[in-house]
Formats: sequence, structure tokens, C-alpha cells
Amino acid sequence: MKRPRICLRATAGGSGWSSLPGDLLEQISGYLSTDADHLRIHQVCAHWRACTSSPTALRPWILALRTDRSRPPPPARYHSVWLPRAHLPREVDIGAPPAGLPYFLGATRGWLALADDARSPTRLALWDPASGAEVRLPPLAGVIRVFLSADPLASPDWMAVASQRYDYDDMGAQKPFFWRPGDAAWSVLCDRPTTGVGTLAFHRGRVYCLDWRQVLVVCDPNLGPAAVQTRDISGHMNRICGCPRSHRVRGAHMVSCAGDLLLVVLRDGIGRRHSSSFAEIYRLGPAPGPGRRLEIGDRVTDLGDHSLFIVRGESLALSAREFPAIKRNRVYGVAVDGNYYSRSHGRKLPDWAFVFDLGSDTLEEIPYPGEHIRDDGSDWQALSWLCPRGPFKKQKQQRLTEK
Repeated sequence: MKRPRICLRATAGGSGWSSLPGDLLEQISGYLSTDADHLRIHQVCAHWRACTSSPTALRPWILALRTDRSRPPPPARYHSVWLPRAHLPREVDIGAPPAGLPYFLGATRGWLALADDARSPTRLALWDPASGAEVRLPPLAGVIRVFLSADPLASPDWMAVASQRYDYDDMGAQKPFFWRPGDAAWSVLCDRPTTGVGTLAFHRGRVYCLDWRQVLVVCDPNLGPAAVQTRDISGHMNRICGCPRSHRVRGAHMVSCAGDLLLVVLRDGIGRRHSSSFAEIYRLGPAPGPGRRLEIGDRVTDLGDHSLFIVRGESLALSAREFPAIKRNRVYGVAVDGNYYSRSHGRKLPDWAFVFDLGSDTLEEIPYPGEHIRDDGSDWQALSWLCPRGPFKKQKQQRLTEK
């Protein structure tokens, strides 16, 4: 049976659409294949909402940046958002960012961090592409990435952390700062410069940062820079796989999940003939006894109802019960080595993203949308996950109900 084509953009304004029979609306909604379309049909009016199943949650989308070595990219097309699918990702239209904020500084908690200048911004803001909400942050010179401990519109106690370029002669040197609502300016989180933020996690009031050299930095904003702890865990990660031969670590990510702080170690292609896997997960926690230094603990093979969405920077842990479109006990990730394209060198585009099943130890690839390669050598580089904010959906539905 051929599925009918449905256009949702014109439905809200057309006369008579609100009086469609409920059983017909239910049948139409059954043909929708994406979470975004389910959300749109649910937001048309109270009658449509009552006759269709509630979109309890959306799946995270892949946020990509446009790479262009020949000229600066147009601000309106500086980033794009894609619905991850096994056969071919599909672009999602989220609209243009606020005017005057062309520089992208990361995606966090469903928000995009944007600035008006790369080196010395006078305007630094968080933008929610789902609702259009904007939250201003104090300007910070040389800011590279911005991370949030919680959703600013859903949590009264949230904090922003920014990595600042420490030395323009050494592009890898960065220093972290933090800011809380009500503060006049950013405060130093750690006096010790790092070699770039490889992965960052908020866990039980502390900030955990693993730099590109796999040095773990633990900061407590309430105690100040003097309380910072550091430890090089690169050697430990190379040894914990338990195989007779060493397997190169391709990437390491931290994520707070169901009360635990987890370390995800990605390795070169490994099969079941070895005791190591493509993705290994370990608990991070203080060692017993005096000093209580942070140690890599036991291995985790079952995440319960959760799945992890890992990326350079801030990763996510989501429950399949709250996000029914995702599968449990998986590791979702964007391409570990980036997505660079060069016609002159004939380099093949790597897989854009992947899904690793911890139970079956199998890897599923999400291919790059190759039809979007441009003649000038630019393409879309998968950079991060963008998860639409849950509180927005509830607030939006409540406002529509009251109309």
C-alpha cells in the first residue's frame, strides 16, 4: 500500500481542518515516520492533539557544521540539523539563528551557544531552535565552547562552563571558566591550562574534564581553583581492555548516567574474538581509603533503559522510556575522526555516525548524506547531538490547550 503524502505546513491556517474526524486524524498520524512530524501534527490545535497519540519525546538530532576552505560560510547556513537514519540522514529545518550571531560555540542541553565575534565577542547567547528562546551570557574573550549543567528554563540552579583560548600561539591551550545566573562575570574554574576539552561532564556538583592528552581534571566551583584534582589516565585506558595485545584508543568520553559517572572508551575495530569491544564503558569513582583519588572502576555492559549519545565535548544519557524512538543499551556517536573531505587528495568520507549495541557487540553505521557535498569542497561535518528540550514540549502543549 502506498502511503499518502501529507503536508503539515498548511494545515493550521486552513479552514475546516480543525473539524476533521478523529479516526481519520489517528489514521493519518499512523503514516508519519518521523518524530518531528508527530510533534507538528500534535501542535496544530486542541482537536488534533486529542485525537493523536502524544509525542512524549523526540530523538536527538545530529548537529553539523559547514566546512568551507575557500571562503567564509553564509551565517544562515553555518550549521544544519539532521535526523539520524540507518539508510540516509534527513535534514531538519530549524530556521536561521538570531541575527548578528554567526559564530557557533557548541550545542548543549538542546541549546546552541552563539557569539557575534570569534575572538572578542560583545554578545554571547544561548538559543533554543525549537522555541526561539534566547538567554544572554556575559561576554568572554576567546571563548571556544560553552557547556550547561542543566536547562536554563527548567532548572533554577544551573551553571555554564566555557573553555577559553589561553594562548593564540598554542591553539590547543585552553582555560575553563564558569558562570551562574546573577554573577557579574565569569570566574576561573581551573588555573591550570588544559590541552583542549576533549570531553566534559557535570556530576554531583562537580565538573569533570578530560583533555586531549587524556588528563582528567576535576573541579568544584564551590571550593575554587585551589581544590582542582588532576590525573593522567591515558596509560590506564590502554591497559584495561584485558587483551593480549594493545588496542589503540580512538576516543574517550565521559557522561553522567543514572547516578553514575561513566567513561566510554572507543577502540579500533575489535570483534568478539577478543575480550575488548569497539566501545567499552567503565564507572569512574573515588578509590577506597585515604586520598580517595578518582579511579577507573568496574566495566558496565548493561545500561538498563538508558543509551549514551557521545561526542567531543558534552555527551548525553537518555532513557528509552522517555525517548521511545531510541533503543536501549546503545552507544550513539558521531564520527570519531571527524568528517573531512578533500577532492584533491581523493580522501573517502568516513562514516558520519554510528550506533553500537552493547548487548550484541555489533556496530551499525549511519552514512554521510553524500548528495550534500558541494562543488567548492565544502560539506557538513557531524559535530554534536542536539536534543530538543522536554520542558519546551510541555509548555508549548499547555499554551495550545489554553487557546
